[in-house]
Amino acid sequence: MNEEETKMKTLYVQNLHHIRKEDIATVGSKGTNLGEMLGAGLPVPGGFVVLTSAYHQFVRANGLNQKITPLLRQLDKDSSFSLETAASRIGEWFLAGEIPEEVIREVEAMYRSQNRPVTAVRSSAIAEDLPGMSFAGQYTTSLNVQGLEPLLLAIKECWTSLWNTRALSYRMKQKVSNYGLALGVVVQHLIPSEKSGILFTANPMNGRRDQILLNSSWGLGEAIVGGEVTPDQWVVRKTDGTFVEATTAVKEVMTVRRDQGIELVPVLEELKTAITLTKEEVDTLRELCLKAEKYFGSPQDLEWAYADGTFYLVQSRPITSLFHLPAPKPGREGLRVFINMNLYSQAMKEPFTPMGAQVVEDMARGVISRLGNKTSRDPSTLWFIQNLGGRLFIDMTEILRNPKTWRKFENNPADKDPVTSLAMLQLLQRERQEITSRKGANFFKALNRNTFALGMGVLKKIKVGKKSADAGREAAVAHGDAMVKDLHRQAGSLRTLGDRILFVETTSADLFLKGFEIIFYISASFSYLRKAKKIMAYCLSDLSDLKAVEKAVPHSVTTEMGMAILSIARDLDAQGRRATADSPELAYFLKIYGHRNNIELDVGIPTWREEPSYVVDLINTYIDSQTYQESLERFDKAQLEAETALHRIRKTMEQEGEAGKAKKVHRLLSDFRAMFGIRELSKFYLRHGLSLYRRVILDVGRELADRGRLATPEDVFFVTFPDIRSGDDLKPLVEKNREVYALEKNRVAPRVLTSTGESIHAPVMEASENALMGIPVSPGVTEGRVRVLYAPEEGQSLEVGDILVTTGTNPSWTPLFLKLGGLIMETGGPISHGSVVAREYSMPAVAGVVNATRQLKDGQRVRINGETGSVELLSVGEDKIS
Repeated sequence: MNEEETKMKTLYVQNLHHIRKEDIATVGSKGTNLGEMLGAGLPVPGGFVVLTSAYHQFVRANGLNQKITPLLRQLDKDSSFSLETAASRIGEWFLAGEIPEEVIREVEAMYRSQNRPVTAVRSSAIAEDLPGMSFAGQYTTSLNVQGLEPLLLAIKECWTSLWNTRALSYRMKQKVSNYGLALGVVVQHLIPSEKSGILFTANPMNGRRDQILLNSSWGLGEAIVGGEVTPDQWVVRKTDGTFVEATTAVKEVMTVRRDQGIELVPVLEELKTAITLTKEEVDTLRELCLKAEKYFGSPQDLEWAYADGTFYLVQSRPITSLFHLPAPKPGREGLRVFINMNLYSQAMKEPFTPMGAQVVEDMARGVISRLGNKTSRDPSTLWFIQNLGGRLFIDMTEILRNPKTWRKFENNPADKDPVTSLAMLQLLQRERQEITSRKGANFFKALNRNTFALGMGVLKKIKVGKKSADAGREAAVAHGDAMVKDLHRQAGSLRTLGDRILFVETTSADLFLKGFEIIFYISASFSYLRKAKKIMAYCLSDLSDLKAVEKAVPHSVTTEMGMAILSIARDLDAQGRRATADSPELAYFLKIYGHRNNIELDVGIPTWREEPSYVVDLINTYIDSQTYQESLERFDKAQLEAETALHRIRKTMEQEGEAGKAKKVHRLLSDFRAMFGIRELSKFYLRHGLSLYRRVILDVGRELADRGRLATPEDVFFVTFPDIRSGDDLKPLVEKNREVYALEKNRVAPRVLTSTGESIHAPVMEASENALMGIPVSPGVTEGRVRVLYAPEEGQSLEVGDILVTTGTNPSWTPLFLKLGGLIMETGGPISHGSVVAREYSMPAVAGVVNATRQLKDGQRVRINGETGSVELLSVGEDKIS
C-alpha cells in the first residue's frame, strides 16, 4: 500500500488487503472471501472493492427505489407480468443512471493508488451463496478492463446484474426477498493467464469429501466458466494426490485478452490435445486447495489462474450443492453406509420439522429402552440415526458386514423403495472389500427377556388371524381403538408444561409398538396370494383371475376415506351446494379422518381438522368435474369383478377334479380379501396418536408464547424438547430453524449416503432414448396426459384420465386417485401405499422410475405399462426424454 492510499479516508471503496469476514455486509460474499484468503497468506491477486454504500448512493441519487418498488409489487400480484419485462426495465434505468461524483472520486483515487492495473470486475452480493443456495453465474463479470471510464461502466453493469432475469427468478424460486438488496463490486488485478481452471475441494459430482475435482484449460478462465470449452479434468484423492480419474480433453477454444475486453479464439493445433497440467502442478493446486479449505472450514469452489510460473487463486466460494456429511461416531471408523429412511420406508421426500424429528427419535429411543438394551436418556442409544437436513438416515454398516444380509435388498421388501435397494446393492458390490473386511455387530446379544416376551406376544396375535380372518380383523380394530382411548385418558390428566413434554417422550414408544402390533393380527394374509398361486399352478394354466382378486379389497380405511369424499361430492351436488369449511358433511368427515395430514409422520404439519381447505377444494373439484359417480361405480365394479373371479377360480379348479385344492385356495383368497385391507389401519391409528401429540405440543407452545419465549404457539414445532428445557428465549432459534427448513424443502436428499459424503440418488441404469423403466406395481396399460405434482394440495389441476407423476404417495393422496388414468412414482414398491390403492382402483401404475418428476413434463402424453414397468413417451422431438 502506497502513501497516497494510506491518506485516503474512504466511504465507498476498500482495499482487499483490509477486508475480513465481519465486513460482509459492506463488501459482499466474494469480496469477503478474497480478503480472508489474502489474510491467510494464499496467493490472491490484489485489488479493491466498491462497497455496498456506493450501490446505495447510486440508487438513491437516481431515484431507483421509487421506480423498482412498484414494479416488484406488480410482479408479486400480476402473474401475467413477466420477469423478463421487469428485468429489462430495471436494467435500462440502471444503465441510464449517473454514478455520483463522490463515488467516482474514491474509485479513481483507489484505482490510481494501485497504478491503474488491468482488472477483472466482478459482482459481490450480500445475499450470495447462502446455505443450500448458490448465486454463481448469475451476476456480471467483466475481464480485461483498462482505464477509468471502462471501469466505471463495468461497475454499473455489475450493479445492474443484481436485477437481471436470472437473479430475479432465482430469488423468487428460493423465496429470497427482492427488497433491501445491495451489491459490492470486486475490482481485482487481472492475471494474464496462460492456463486457468476451477477446483472443488470436494467432488460435487458425488459429494465425496475425500476427493478433489480439478479442471484446466488454456487461456483465461471465462471459456470454462461459460461452458465454451471442454477442459482437462482430474479426480484426485485428497490424502495422497493419486488420480482416481484423469481425462485429457480436446480443447477447441480459449479466452484471450484484447485491447479492451476478451475474445474467444481457436486453440493452436498443437495445444488442442496437449495436457494442461503436470502431476507436480496438480499437487501444487491440491496443496493450495487444502490450505483454503482448512482456513474456511468447509469445502470450497475455487477459481485459479497460472502465469509466469505462479498459481493464483482468484475466487473462492462455499460449495452449496453438497448434501450434509454424517458426523463421525466413536468406535465407528472406516466407511459407513447410511440409508434414507424417509424415502426408503415412507416415500417421504420432505424434511421433518425439528419437533417432528424429535418425536420420531424419542419413539426410537423408547423402543430400544422397552427392549431392555439402553436407558432412554443414554446419548449413545441412537448412535445409528442421524438427522441430516431433516431426513433420518440409518447407519446400516454393522448389519451389512455380512453379505448374507444383502439379500434383503436383492429381494426388495414389497413395501420398500426398490430404487433405494438397487442403489444400495451397487454400492455394496463396489465397496465389498471395505465393508466386509471388519466383523459386524452380534445382534443376538440384543435378545433378552423383553424381546422374548415381545416375540411371544407377536405369535399370539398372528394365530388369531390364522384361525379366523374375521376374528383377526376385529381384534386389530379393537386393539387400535383401545390404544387411542388409553392415550387420550393419559393426556386428560396433564397439567404442567413438564408433564406434557414427558407424556410425549414416554408414550411414543408404546404408540409405535402397539400401532405396529395391529399388523400382526392380519399378517398371515400377506402370504396367502403366493400360496394360492402355487396351488393353482398345479391344475390351471391361466392364473389371470388372481389379478382381479387383488382389486378393491374391503375394510381398507384409506379406500373408505376416498369413497366418503366422493359420496359427499355426490350428495352436495344433488342439493345444488358446494363444500365449505362450515358444511355439516365436512364436519362428519373430519370427525373420522380429520386427524390425518399430508406428511403423516410429522407432528409439525397441521391436520386436516386444523386446515380443511385441501379436503374442501378436493370435494369441489369432483363436483366441478362431475366425476364422482363414475369413480364410485368403478370401485363397485372392481369389487364385483373380484368376487366373481374368486368364485370362478373355485369352480374351474373343481371342474379340473381338484375339489380339495379348490376349497383351500378359496379359503386363502377369501381370507386375503377379508384381512389385507386392514394393513392400512396401523398408520391410521398411529396418526391418531401423532394428532394427539400435536395438540399436547401446541399446549406447550401456548404456554411458551404466554411467557414470551415464542412469538406464536405454532413456533413450538421449530424447536425441540431440549431447547424448551434450556429456559432460553426461543424466538431467534425458531427464525433460524424456519429458514433452514425452507431451504431443506427445496433440496433433493440422496437415497444412500456414506461417511465420505458420497450421495447416491439413484442406481446406474441403462436408459432408452424414448422410454423410462420402473417397477410394475399395478397391471394394465393406459395412455394419458402427464401431470407432475409434488404435493396433494396441487391436485386441483388434475383432470379425469391424467397420469399422475410424483415422487411418492401416502394416504393423503388417495382421494386424487379417483380421477387418475395411471400413476408413475419415483419411489415405492409392490405393496407400498400408492401401489395398493392403484390396484384397488384398477389403475395401471409403475414405481421406482428414477427422476420421473424431472424427466417428464406437464402436458406430455405417455403410455404406461403396469405389467412390464415401462413408461413410453408418445410425444417426440423436443419432448424426448433426456
